[in-house]
Amino acid sequence: MTTKDEELQNQIEQASSSIDGVDAYAYKKVFDALKQEPDFHLPINFADRVIQKIEAKKESSNDFVWFGLGILLFIVATIVAILLTNFKLNFGALKFITGYPGLIIFGISFILALQWMDKKFVHPKATF
Repeated sequence: MTTKDEELQNQIEQASSSIDGVDAYAYKKVFDALKQEPDFHLPINFADRVIQKIEAKKESSNDFVWFGLGILLFIVATIVAILLTNFKLNFGALKFITGYPGLIIFGISFILALQWMDKKFVHPKATF
């Protein structure tokens, strides 16, 4: 602020009647507006909701770290187990499934129907 602005501000604060001009009028309007209290009200549980959001964000970031670490350790353990046991990939144990295509289709569609009903009726507004 320049000295002229400071003098004008001091005169307005002292409510001097000898003030004229556009600057004085603008300063008076600004100071009158600043003297008024803002007209807004926060809900009663506003602070609780803010804290809940902060805690949820902290939990979710920790969850991603632990989830990623778990996947990484699972992959490392799988590789170590394959190397130590001379594992050979063989689908011979699953050959019995080829005789039951209807059962497999029924099982997959039944699981999908249960998932759909759960999302539609049991937990309609759940976000996973």
